[in-house]
Amino acid sequence: MINAKRVLVIGVVLAALIGGAAWASREVVGASPPRGGEIFYESYPDEVALYLSDIAFVRDTVVLPAEQDIRIVLPPGTYPNTLVLYENGERVHNYRIAGRQADEVFISNTYYAGSGGTAYIVTWEPGDTTETPTREITLEYLLPGASWQPSYDMLIQDEETVALAFFAEIANAALVLEDTTVYLVAGRVDLAGQVDQVSQVTMNQYVVGYEDTVALPALGVGTVDLQHIYPLGAVTAEPGDTVYVNLADAELGARRLHVWNAAISEETDVIYKVTNRTDVPLAEGIVRTYQDNLFIGSDFIETTPIGSEGSVTVGSLPDVRVRRSDSKVYQSNDNYLNTVELEISNFGENGLDLMVLDFWQDRAWDYVFPDDYIPEQRVGNILEWEVTVPAGESLIIRYEFRTRS
Repeated sequence: MINAKRVLVIGVVLAALIGGAAWASREVVGASPPRGGEIFYESYPDEVALYLSDIAFVRDTVVLPAEQDIRIVLPPGTYPNTLVLYENGERVHNYRIAGRQADEVFISNTYYAGSGGTAYIVTWEPGDTTETPTREITLEYLLPGASWQPSYDMLIQDEETVALAFFAEIANAALVLEDTTVYLVAGRVDLAGQVDQVSQVTMNQYVVGYEDTVALPALGVGTVDLQHIYPLGAVTAEPGDTVYVNLADAELGARRLHVWNAAISEETDVIYKVTNRTDVPLAEGIVRTYQDNLFIGSDFIETTPIGSEGSVTVGSLPDVRVRRSDSKVYQSNDNYLNTVELEISNFGENGLDLMVLDFWQDRAWDYVFPDDYIPEQRVGNILEWEVTVPAGESLIIRYEFRTRS
C-alpha cells in the first residue's frame, strides 16, 4: 500500500508539496550531507506487523523521481541484514548498506538516538528508468522496539455467563507511526532461531476437557496458518506511547467446573470453560477476573479459536477441604500393599460436583477400587472420578495396589 503523503517530487532542494502539505525534512546528524541532485530519504513505516516478541516487520513504499540518485536512511535500530529491497516491483539484488556514525536521527521534527551510534544508509544502482519519470521503491525490514500483548478482563455474571473484553496492548518504544497500517500477529518470532510456542495451560485445565458439542472451525484446502493476524487499520503513535485497541467485547457462555488434583494440590480449583462466540480467535494471554464488583485474581487462557473453549482458573473453593493420605505395608515375596485415601469434606450450603484426579503408579499392579468409585483411566497415567458430595457431608475414596518397593 502506498501512502499518498509519501509520493515525493524532490529536486536539488529537499522539499515538496504533496496534497498541499509540506514534506518534513529528515537528516542524520553527523552524516555527510547529500550532494546536489541526490535524494536523501528517511524511511518509516507505511505498514507494520507487530508480534508478541520485541520484533516489528516494517514495509515502506514511496515513489521517487527516476533520474535522481537515492540514499535511504533506515530507522534507528534496524537489523540491516534483514532488508528486502524492491524497485518497480522487482527485487534489487545488489545494494550497499553503509554504517555512518550518528548520535541522533531527526524524524518528523523530533530527535531520536541512533542505533549504537550508527545510522544505516542504503544505496544501489537504479534499474532502467527511460520509460517512466518515477520509480516505486519498497523496503521491508525488521527492527526492535515495538510489540503487543493480549489483555483480557472477565466479569463473572453467573455460573453460565461471563462478560469478556479483549484488548491489544501495543508497546511502542521506537517507531514513528503516522496513520500507519498495523497488523497484530499472535505469535513469537526470533532472529536467532525457532521459538517454542509453549502454552501455559495447566494440567487441570487440560484434563477437564472440552465440550463435545462445540463446533470447531472447518479447515479449508490449502496451507494452515499457525498464527492469527488481527488487522487494526491506521494507527498513529510516537515512540514511548502505549496504545490500547479493543478487539472483542461480548457476553459468552461458560461452564463452571470444580477440580481437585489430589497428586499435587490440597485445594480445589474453580475453572471456567468459556466458549468463544466472538468474531476473532482469542490469543493466549493473562485474564484479570472480576466478580461482585471486586478483582479476584488473574490466570492464563490458552489460544482459543472461534467456537472452541478457553480455560480460566478463578480460584479455589473456600468451604471445601480435601486431603490425600497413603500408607505402605510390607507383604510376602518383596511386595508392598499400598493404600490411598482421598477425602473430600463439603462445608458449604450446596451440594458439590467435583472432578477428582490422581495418578496411576508406574510398575504397580493389583489395583482394587470400591465398586461405587471405579475411576476412568486417562492418558498420562491419570485416574479420574466424577463425584457428588452433599452439603455438610464428607466422602472418602479408598483404593489399593501393590508395588515392589
